[in-house]
Amino acid sequence: MDGTFYITFSQDSRQFTFREIFEQYHTRLCYFAVSLLPEGEEPEDVVQESFVKLWQKKEHFPNPDAVKAFLYITVKNSCLNIYKHDKIIRKYGNLLHQEEADEDNAMHHIIETEVLENIHQALEKLPAGCRNILHLSYFQELKNKEIAEQLHISINTVKTQKKRGLSLLRTILKVTSMWF
Repeated sequence: MDGTFYITFSQDSRQFTFREIFEQYHTRLCYFAVSLLPEGEEPEDVVQESFVKLWQKKEHFPNPDAVKAFLYITVKNSCLNIYKHDKIIRKYGNLLHQEEADEDNAMHHIIETEVLENIHQALEKLPAGCRNILHLSYFQELKNKEIAEQLHISINTVKTQKKRGLSLLRTILKVTSMWF
């Protein structure tokens, strides 16, 4: 044995290393935890604990979707417990009261996290010119004319690069969604 730890799923013969699962979900779970935790709490700690719990229960998963669900639910529950604890501390410390995150809000954050992570990964695969123009257009909300002036290129080049970038992005995201 090479010292690598595997998780094998009972419904199929697929096998993943614990490292593969960690690399696939760690960043996403951190984004998710940040959206649920009170200020000042560290999302990495919560996510790390969820992976420890996954490792302790590694033989109890029928398929990869069960692992994903387990990780998100574990992170959500840990965040809610921290939130409840923080709420009690604030209540007895005469601090302002915040509302507890509900199930719908958590689901919204899961979806948003997954989509944002997929988009950021897809953007990284684009050529630098397309990626830069899409970033300026959609993240900095600049108009085509402003982008052209800032990059010292023609408006038609901006339009062409934006169109090309969006087309490539659609293709990458389509392939990514089929993989999942």
